[in-house]
Amino acid sequence: MEITHMAMVTSDTITLLNDVKPYKPTWKVEVKVLHSWILFLAAIRPFIITNKTGVKIIHCTCKRLFLARVQKLQVGQWRFIENFSLTAAAGKYQPTSHKYKMAIISNSNITNSSLKTDDNFFYH
Repeated sequence: MEITHMAMVTSDTITLLNDVKPYKPTWKVEVKVLHSWILFLAAIRPFIITNKTGVKIIHCTCKRLFLARVQKLQVGQWRFIENFSLTAAAGKYQPTSHKYKMAIISNSNITNSSLKTDDNFFYH
């Protein structure tokens, strides 16, 4: 049986949230965590994140299996997220108006960003 591994993004190219598309999982985005909460009955941890333009705010989730990967995702902090999946935002519960929902996956990588701004971006 052949085992293949997805390549990690090593590019310095940063994509804005309004430009990410679901056809590839290797985007690199720089985001600020605006809100996070715990869903005890569901096996996921949701986040609301934005990029430096503040125009597109996206819903991001992480399954319990990958919670160690999101320890750096803290409210008010800027982070780089590389390698994630995107699916259409659908259903009754849509906390943002972004057309996609982001999900942290097994090869997601979250690193610190040096970007600093205290803007909350809730006015969009």
